[in-house]
Amino acid sequence: MVLELKDLTYEECLNETGLPTLQDRRERGDLTTMYKIVNGIEKIDKEDLMLVTEDDRRTRGHVKKIRMRQCVKDIRKYSFPHRTVKWNALNNEVVTVHNVHNFQEKWINGDKIL
Repeated sequence: MVLELKDLTYEECLNETGLPTLQDRRERGDLTTMYKIVNGIEKIDKEDLMLVTEDDRRTRGHVKKIRMRQCVKDIRKYSFPHRTVKWNALNNEVVTVHNVHNFQEKWINGDKIL
């Protein structure tokens, strides 16, 4: 907590310090984790979470699109794979970088969506 900013609202404090919102930090963390899963950096069974369709025949977007499994219960609607549905809207250049640091750099520098 910064004493000079104690009378400012949350948004004003963020603007003053140049920090991203909590929602932006969570979104960045989720998409970074999705990058690790899709590229095999995280050693989990990605077929349990989603279906990765590495199909070169797609006409739009990148080649590492994900398809969500169908939700039967409400609890799955708010799970990790469904929170990261924005993955499919990312640029091909962002998705196909060679490491996590470059992915985060592209994300921070404004190459976020489309």
